[in-house]
Amino acid sequence: MPWRYPHRLVKPYIITAHGRQWDDQMVELARATASRQLEFDDAMGAVGLAVVVLHLGDDGIYLVVQSWAKDFQSRLSIFSGMDVDDLRPAPIGAAPCVWELEVLSHERSAYVQHILSFSVDVDAWLDDALDTRPHPKHDGIPSGT
Repeated sequence: MPWRYPHRLVKPYIITAHGRQWDDQMVELARATASRQLEFDDAMGAVGLAVVVLHLGDDGIYLVVQSWAKDFQSRLSIFSGMDVDDLRPAPIGAAPCVWELEVLSHERSAYVQHILSFSVDVDAWLDDALDTRPHPKHDGIPSGT
């Protein structure tokens, strides 16, 4: 479900390492951190559309906040910590990991297709979300055998 603010729409995602669990309280804490960054992004020229990725990794917790800005630009901020209530700006030079980049790549395509096209369709952009739920691995053996 998108996060709706008076002048901003946010598509939130959660990625978890195998065995990691999340709950609504974690999401609310991450949302508070992301909201502070999004307010700053708004002041810096964001257009009011954003993506947030909460990643519960094996080695810590990461929060990626990407705001779309005018002139085909984006603003990207990364926070990290050992717990969601301890998120701090990530060290200089930190970049999204491959799993976070999968979401950001999908979102780049969705933004180009639905927002930068001749007919801007914000509802289609909101609906165009990547499914980050775990999927069973297929070992090449047909089911039922």
